[in-house]
Amino acid sequence: MKIFIITVAVVILYSFAVIFTQDYRQTQRNSYRLKYVCEELSATGASFFDREEYSEGYTVFDTEEGIKAIREQLTSLLSVDSSMTPVANSYWSKNIEYKIYFYDDLGVCKVYDNVSLDREEAFTYGDLHEDDWTPYNTVISDPTVVVTINAGPGRLRLKFMDPLPDIIRSASHEWEGI
Repeated sequence: MKIFIITVAVVILYSFAVIFTQDYRQTQRNSYRLKYVCEELSATGASFFDREEYSEGYTVFDTEEGIKAIREQLTSLLSVDSSMTPVANSYWSKNIEYKIYFYDDLGVCKVYDNVSLDREEAFTYGDLHEDDWTPYNTVISDPTVVVTINAGPGRLRLKFMDPLPDIIRSASHEWEGI
């Protein structure tokens, strides 16, 4: 009987270990995926600029078009609908939130929270970008677009692991003029 009890205990512990390892690896993969998405979205946002200003030697981002393209890509890359709610086959469990920071040659940083303009701040090249949600800091030396995504906590099967923190990733893309 002693051997049977020990065997059952080992099987239960092994099951917990396997489930935890699979959940951890899935969370890690989706965190890397979120990093990739941030990098792609920041590059997308930096692709839209005012051509007239550019012809005069200035890089000024077209924030309206950039945000529209970012939002369109975000829905397809993270499996969310237009209201940023995860669809049925999505890994995410909460609505996706994101911030976009546009630093351009006008010397004004425009910060968008989801789609709406949150604030505008003056800056000069050489200033440090300090993200609102993460400890991500970078020196702004060229026109830059920074995208930060809060995807919420991952979906875990072990319910006592649920109070895990949100998965937040950030990336930037610089527009280097020649």
